[in-house]
Amino acid sequence: MAGVGRRFDLEELRREAQAEKKARRIRAIVSNATFVALILAVGIGGKIGWDKWQAKRTAERVAAEEARAAEERAEAERRKAEEERKRIAAEKREAERKAREEKVAAERKAREEKIAAEKAAREEERRRKEEESRLAEEFRAEQLELRKYEDGVVEGLRFQTGDHIGCEYGLEDLVDFSVDEARWLDLYQLVQKRQTIAFLERLRGANITNEFSESRYPDRGTFAALMANLDAERFTLVLRLKDEARGRKLTLVAADAETGLAEPQGSRQMKSGSRIVGWTVPFTYGEDVGLFLMEQSTAMRFTREWSAKRRKLMSEAAKLDSRDEYVANRLRRDLPDFAKSVRIEIATPPPEEPAPSASQKVSKPKPTLKGASSNIRTLGGPRPLR
Repeated sequence: MAGVGRRFDLEELRREAQAEKKARRIRAIVSNATFVALILAVGIGGKIGWDKWQAKRTAERVAAEEARAAEERAEAERRKAEEERKRIAAEKREAERKAREEKVAAERKAREEKIAAEKAAREEERRRKEEESRLAEEFRAEQLELRKYEDGVVEGLRFQTGDHIGCEYGLEDLVDFSVDEARWLDLYQLVQKRQTIAFLERLRGANITNEFSESRYPDRGTFAALMANLDAERFTLVLRLKDEARGRKLTLVAADAETGLAEPQGSRQMKSGSRIVGWTVPFTYGEDVGLFLMEQSTAMRFTREWSAKRRKLMSEAAKLDSRDEYVANRLRRDLPDFAKSVRIEIATPPPEEPAPSASQKVSKPKPTLKGASSNIRTLGGPRPLR
């Protein structure tokens, strides 16, 4: 309404009312707009806030999740690290345990090996001593056997000149036999003195390299080789006829496959003028007797026997293409037996003629008359029986 003193103007009032209404409407609109704006602002703000809150919550959730994941990763890493640490510690402890056990086992093994080695060494020493003792005992026994055997063989060696020639029975006293060589005498004296080792040393040749001594006799192989050296040694036998042999037709011969008996190879006659007073003849110590001293008549008899044997063999082999070879081989084969039989035969004394017994004595012939049938005491005729 218009104030007092003014004219009441409805139009004005209407306009005022309208203006007021419009103002209210405007205010309402503004209010509503404001409210709407406010609501919008609030909504928008709320939306923004909500979005921010949601974003924040999401970010926080993500952050929380990431933190939780990080924590979980950290925890996992921690657990992993702890497990790794524990594993390493466990491995270390296991390694230390194994090392201790290995050390203990190694120490135990070392002790056991040491004990075993010491035991083995003691056992080896015991076996060695037993073996040394056994070998020493065997050596002593062997040496006793070798000493007995070799001493016996050497002591049994004969350095007798007569052993190397066969003499016809009864001729030994007509000849002096000797070997005038220092080596023969040296070997003979060593045998006589029973100095076996010194004797064997004399027989050592290039073929004997084994050492031997009084405390270590040579083994049987070496001894056999030494004896073979002795058997192969050559000496010269000297035969000197004594005066008692004067006028005896003696001859020195040797076994010969061609003639049975022949002059020995290498022999020489010793003469005094034209008279034979002896011979020198080489011989080998170990050869069987193949030299003979005998009467010439005896030698001729054996030669005839051998010639007869040859003729017989020639007759037996008459139809053979290799007759001469056959006969020569047979004679060479039979010569050793022939020489042996010659030696035995000439050394055998001739059989003694038995002394006549009393019953074999020849009674004196009783005197008889020529043509008579009774003795002189029965000249008157036969006496009647009583």
